Amino acid sequence: MSKSFLKKFVDWLDENFGFTRTILRPAPEYSLRNPSYWLGAIAVVAFFTAGAAGIILLQYYDPHPDNAWESVSRIMIEVPFGNLIRNIHIYSAFSMIFIAFLHFMRNYFTLAYRRPRELMWIVGMLMGLATLMMGFTGYLLPWYALSYAAVGFGITIIKQLPQPISGFLEYLISGYGTDMELLRRFYTFHTVLLPALIIILLAIKLHIFEVHGITEPLRRDLPEEERKLVPWFPNVFLYFVIIVTTFITIILTASIIYPFGLHEKYTPGVVTIPMPEWYFMWTYAIAKTEFIEAFGETGFKLFVATLTIITLIFIFLPFLDRWKDKHPSERPFFIAIGVWMIVELVLMTYLAWITAGTYIPSEIAILSITIPAIIIFLAAYVYSRKIVKPPELVWEKFSKLKVSRFSEGSINSKRYVWNIVRFMISIMCAGLSFRIIYGWLTEGIGSAWMIFGLVLLSISTLESLRIIYIADLSSQNIKNRSRSLERWWGIG
Repeated sequence: MSKSFLKKFVDWLDENFGFTRTILRPAPEYSLRNPSYWLGAIAVVAFFTAGAAGIILLQYYDPHPDNAWESVSRIMIEVPFGNLIRNIHIYSAFSMIFIAFLHFMRNYFTLAYRRPRELMWIVGMLMGLATLMMGFTGYLLPWYALSYAAVGFGITIIKQLPQPISGFLEYLISGYGTDMELLRRFYTFHTVLLPALIIILLAIKLHIFEVHGITEPLRRDLPEEERKLVPWFPNVFLYFVIIVTTFITIILTASIIYPFGLHEKYTPGVVTIPMPEWYFMWTYAIAKTEFIEAFGETGFKLFVATLTIITLIFIFLPFLDRWKDKHPSERPFFIAIGVWMIVELVLMTYLAWITAGTYIPSEIAILSITIPAIIIFLAAYVYSRKIVKPPELVWEKFSKLKVSRFSEGSINSKRYVWNIVRFMISIMCAGLSFRIIYGWLTEGIGSAWMIFGLVLLSISTLESLRIIYIADLSSQNIKNRSRSLERWWGIG
């Protein structure tokens, strides 16, 4: 049988470029069935996409306090496709931070830091910190009043570190304290030093990755056909091309449909409420709670010390985790810590957003921390004590439900319409509960309303899931969906 034109073309490329003879090792089949394995690669694509757009922006940007804001305005108005390129740069940077966080959480839950990948985890954590610093330094470059105030808040945090570390870092990023030197140093860090550091760390991480390969999934019953190795070229290469083109398409679409505007220019002497970007808002929320403010400088130092200790714990987690050989399902409190951390990041970001310019009341901050912690860790305790059956046994119970009454004869139109009405009412009740909870957080309505909102949210959520479950049960799609989720997450 003669080869197709596409096959001949692929063979010709391989013959000339030697793709199959590179150091890039084959990938197992299961990694091509689960996009979450490629979150790190997508973050790297976001980094280089932002870098390519940033290089173009550098041709028109002037890193001087008198001209920085005006140069950004000219890029948006006068430079051909300037605003589009600027939006691509911003969206790529945001997506890099968000995807890097997803990559971090996935590796945490799947124990990807286990031996022999301890150094790979540490390098990845350093890359994540460098990525956050890229966002921190880049936020100041347009010379917004908001960004200048946010950077001032960040420098205040640095000042709370012990000497001589705080003095060295403060001088490193702000020099002698003038606006000119501050902007120049942030410009240098953002365009030269931090990108170079990320590229060096990326090279180290890629070397470790090529030595040890992709982390194996936690599933104990992984089919043998999913373990087979797939050659890097053309299989993995084409899979990666699909991921890259999909990512760039999303970035382009967002840049065109939802462009970023231009904030107010910073004017010396004018006080502006600090508002960090979304990826730092959670720190801002904690720092501006009333009980931190009540302790004054001591409370702020305690906040910075806690933040530093938590960061160090996660960096050196491979050496602190003494139960890393166990499956995550056998470590409910380990999972609970990760879930609680995600919930708190979202909650604190939301609180910072809705309370801009004011302090967060102590009772709201304490409840936002304690209520999720109690619920999540209580669930972990119940699971660890075998008070409830494991999820797979609960599934067996539900799978025994008879589906004949859903499938016998023709479809019951009255029941079908009634289920739709119930589902719509449940969604409306969920929306009403969010409005009640929002009113309690921002408008000071009574605690009884808050309790009512939480109860209404719980009931409406359970009812919506029940209706969806019955609909899936009637179409007999439950088992297929379960298998798809297991394959997506690589666990089971």
